[in-house]
Amino acid sequence: MEELQARVSEQGGLSIKERLLVRFVRSRNIVGKNWRGVLAAQDPFFNTKLGGDYLTSVAQAVSDSSRGNVDRIERVTIALEKVAGIRSVPIV
Repeated sequence: MEELQARVSEQGGLSIKERLLVRFVRSRNIVGKNWRGVLAAQDPFFNTKLGGDYLTSVAQAVSDSSRGNVDRIERVTIALEKVAGIRSVPIV
C-alpha cells in the first residue's frame, strides 16, 4: 500500500485497478485472516476452481499491481465488501 501512496503523490491519482485494490484490502482487513474461506462459504462461485483462481489472482495483485485482471479484482472486491458489510460504490 505504501507503493500506491507514493504513486498518488507522484502522479496525482490512482488507476481504477489500484482503487479497486485499496477497496479490496480494506474489505479483507474487516473480514479477517480467513477471508478466502469466508468468501467461499458465502458465494458458491468462489468455492470452485475458477473462483479460487480469482481469489489467488487478486491476492497476488495486492503485492504486485501489474498482476491481476481488473474484472477479477472487481468481482472479488464487490463480493468481499458485501461480506464485510461495506456498501459498494461504482469505481468510475
